[in-house]
Amino acid sequence: MKKIFLSFLLIFVLANSFTDSGINNSFSKNPSKVDLILGKMSLREKIAQMIVTYSDGVYLDESDAEYKRLDKLITGEKIGGIIFFKGKVLEETRTINKLQALSEIPLLISQDFERGTAMRLEDGSIFPNNMAIGATRNKELAYKMGFQISKECRAIGVHQNYSPVLDVNNNPKNPIINVRSFGEDPALVSEMGLEMIRGLQDGNVIATAKHFPGHGDTDIDTHNDLPVINYGMDRLNKIELVPFKNAVNNGVKSVMLAHISFPELDKTPNIPSSLSPAVATGLLKNQLNFNGLVVTDALNMSGITKYFTTEQVALSCVEAGIDLILMPQGETRTIDAIEKAVNSGKFTEERIDASAKKILEAKEWLKLFDNKYTDESKVMQVVNSEYAQELSQTIADQSITLVRNDDVLPIEKKKTNDKCLILSMYYGNEPENTQYFYEEFTKQTGDVFNNVVKTMAINGDIISLEAAFKKMDDFDFYVIPLFIKVKMKSGSVAMNESQADYINFLTYNNKKVIVISFGNPYLMDNFPEVPAYICAYGDSKPSIKAAIKSLIGDINPKGKLPVTINDNYKFGHGLSYKK
Repeated sequence: MKKIFLSFLLIFVLANSFTDSGINNSFSKNPSKVDLILGKMSLREKIAQMIVTYSDGVYLDESDAEYKRLDKLITGEKIGGIIFFKGKVLEETRTINKLQALSEIPLLISQDFERGTAMRLEDGSIFPNNMAIGATRNKELAYKMGFQISKECRAIGVHQNYSPVLDVNNNPKNPIINVRSFGEDPALVSEMGLEMIRGLQDGNVIATAKHFPGHGDTDIDTHNDLPVINYGMDRLNKIELVPFKNAVNNGVKSVMLAHISFPELDKTPNIPSSLSPAVATGLLKNQLNFNGLVVTDALNMSGITKYFTTEQVALSCVEAGIDLILMPQGETRTIDAIEKAVNSGKFTEERIDASAKKILEAKEWLKLFDNKYTDESKVMQVVNSEYAQELSQTIADQSITLVRNDDVLPIEKKKTNDKCLILSMYYGNEPENTQYFYEEFTKQTGDVFNNVVKTMAINGDIISLEAAFKKMDDFDFYVIPLFIKVKMKSGSVAMNESQADYINFLTYNNKKVIVISFGNPYLMDNFPEVPAYICAYGDSKPSIKAAIKSLIGDINPKGKLPVTINDNYKFGHGLSYKK
């Protein structure tokens, strides 16, 4: 009897020691319920829980080919989840409810909402990029942004946000991370990332730390090819892994693996981290003690499709220890390949059970077994609310970083004799917000300039370049917004040489030139002597408004660089107006 009592006491102590550790990546709330559901599922159904297909967030009629495809995957194959892309808020909500009605086990709905629901949905809310958050140095804003995004996610019917980006952006030529990162400092990325994770998960949304083990020091877009990183664990432990360790130790529920090859970790030729047992299981699960959901990056990217077949990817995912197989190129073929491998003895059914159980426990944590639907009548009361817009503007206002100012700023009000030329530049990106900048600039500076003239630059080729040179002396101020930013598959965040030449020409002729970067902050290296340089870290409307307000002194810039531009303008640099 004494032995039995001591055994129970030991179990109690051990259980509480795990609970009090502060590490709680798991979802388990009611294991008996999950075990009961798992016990009734066939092998094929358990494999299907690991599959996350894709669709757009538009309303689907039963006669639509896309609806029929999803219906077949949900009712026929019984897949576990869907990731949505572009669309509209209410249409996506209705489609999610409609698809949930088809599924016996609730679907896990995911989405990329790194900077708000408007990143994918036309009428969602938009926040500044993560690098703007880093520039504020205000972790409370990171939490509030995460929490607001979580509220909008749940209102729409989204349960997992593939955010935040925890990559440490220490490569200025990185063509796909850049302003999506909080910055170049592991401690800053850790602090801001953790607060965003807390905000998301306090709102009952699964946060996803990405792109493990670190995508910040690459100069290749994984949408185009497979980057190869040749440094080892010493470097990873000092820089790249720091934010991920912090997130894991503080309970992040999901981690996304990058399509990046690390030969020092896995010498298999062309093997990305997303398919590597050494990275997914050896490093993430065993060394970092992560026991939450492990998800691949999208499997339709060239870093994967260039080197592997659908069947090879499927088997590699299982071997590596992946739980969620994101956007495989052939869902049924993927399930077939895994089922065949288990039946042939290559993998055990227990391996599949482990992933399926985690996915079911995640759905239990999300309370989807209680209610898998959302109230369509209330969604627009939550999404892009007045509070969300005010929060976004606050973040933008606090992020504006005045990098250089040779007594040009702020522009004095009521000086109606001055003329201003706006020369918007962009390169490799559509100029979605150039017209908005012009309209907002003329509205906010209506009592500043006698005349504002707008000229446009298209992909680096300046319109009427000769005419612009001839009229150089006609203007008192030259405001040059740069809409040069991260764009998937573009392969570059650089500016055209002719654009930099024109800025330098104006500068060397002692003109009052003000350059605003609405994207890549490193661009100043192309025109280091420009009189005034401002970083806004993105071209959202709140960031545009904030930048213009800083020009005329309506706000005093107080952002600090989250990255180093060069030896003169390092991490932490940021000017303010003396008045």
